[in-house]
Amino acid sequence: MLESGDYGEKRGTDILAIDIGTTAIKACLYDSHCRLIVVQFNGAIEDGLRAEIDPDILWNQLITLVSELLDKTKRDARAIIGMGISCQRNTFICWNKENGEPCHRLVTWKDCRAREECKKWNNSWSLKAINFIGYVLYQLTRSTRYMAARIFSFLNAMVTHRFLVTLAENEEMQRLLKEGKLAFGCLDTWLIYKLSGGVVCVSEPSNASSTGLFDPYTMEWGYSLLQFFSFPTSVLPRLTFSAGVRLAVTDKKLFGTSIIVAAAAGDQQSALFACGCWMENSVVVSLGTGSFVDVNTGSSPHSSLKGLYPLVGWKFPNSLKFIAEGCSQDTAIILRWAESIGLFEDIAVTSEMAQSCSISGLYFIPAFFGIQTPLNDDTACCGFLGIRPDTTKEQMVRAMLESVAFRIYQIWRTVIDEIGTCSVGFVRCCGGVSVNDFICQTISTLFRLPLQRISSPSFASACGIAMMAGITCEMSPFLQYLTAAWQSNEFKKSFHLV
Repeated sequence: MLESGDYGEKRGTDILAIDIGTTAIKACLYDSHCRLIVVQFNGAIEDGLRAEIDPDILWNQLITLVSELLDKTKRDARAIIGMGISCQRNTFICWNKENGEPCHRLVTWKDCRAREECKKWNNSWSLKAINFIGYVLYQLTRSTRYMAARIFSFLNAMVTHRFLVTLAENEEMQRLLKEGKLAFGCLDTWLIYKLSGGVVCVSEPSNASSTGLFDPYTMEWGYSLLQFFSFPTSVLPRLTFSAGVRLAVTDKKLFGTSIIVAAAAGDQQSALFACGCWMENSVVVSLGTGSFVDVNTGSSPHSSLKGLYPLVGWKFPNSLKFIAEGCSQDTAIILRWAESIGLFEDIAVTSEMAQSCSISGLYFIPAFFGIQTPLNDDTACCGFLGIRPDTTKEQMVRAMLESVAFRIYQIWRTVIDEIGTCSVGFVRCCGGVSVNDFICQTISTLFRLPLQRISSPSFASACGIAMMAGITCEMSPFLQYLTAAWQSNEFKKSFHLV
């Protein structure tokens, strides 16, 4: 049992996992063998094309959920040995350093305010110069660091230009920046800052690496590039580890006693960790609000020319792992839209609907938010191709489910072309949409590989960050349990080539 150090009391053996996704907030309690004891959840609140979340509402929801979880289990905070935070990436906020007051609402990764600004920069001679310099340096050095610079472009999903657009529109931010009082951070930074009572302002690498602000080849903020387009680097938080050290300690006023913040990571990296994809070339497909294909590339970042992103998987004091990621932003929203127009009343029946009809020559283009990897086309739009007078609801549902699998396969082909085949011989999957057997079976057939779905796919991110927190708190049974569990059929369901 880990001593609480400066607090003069022994702690329990439970791990609290906070998982803040795009559509829901979860507070999960795990025991020392990584078994889920209880979960409390609530819906996250977004608003319009400028996809924003009210920070006060989100914060109050989080504190309420944790308090309700402790009440439900008749525990107090002393039962918790550590806390892990998994959160949606590229959602940022700025605040006043002196009083912690936010300057604006949380700007989520789906926000489109910088679309025109990114287009302007991508067509500029300045970016063409960066591409040319990257090409020349690659020819001279053959360093993979410069390979991707040949085709580098700015994406709306990156934080860089969404921050600059927000700054240009917000006079309070401009004033605080001039006075040296402006703080900035993504969701991991802001939550740790709030939980610590304003004492700790840090960012961990798996979250930082997806922002467009971070250089995975140096493991530092990308100061040179940021200064090129006048990003105020003075606002960037200090970088830390994902786990393996105590990141912060919560304010005693929040839960009655202090809790160690033992881990923080991006939601996809947490899910990868929970799925046991710790070895190089292991792959996880995550099907949630968006779809992601994440490949563990070991100790080196992957330089892609076709739209895969080199990200940090996790950074511990004695371990650094990178991943290559391809994504599609349209997954859960497709099913919600189909439900809203009356194609079905219960999402649980969609797999059966798709299996009840044969292939009809009907196709659906899943592009409510454009098409990402490998095309990165923000102007792409949704649509059905091949509708006839006798087209049925079942055929339309099948086409939409197939479109999710086809986009995953499109990303997978990019992985195959650049990285090679999956050497471990299978792919694992998680996420709320992965409960759909038709999608999973179609992916397995397209991949020509077994697809293994974890038994609690909606809790992969929470489980992964709990495991990381368990490592910090020196709870070896966490990893031992997961390693053994992957050998049992109870932990996963497999789909095979048909």
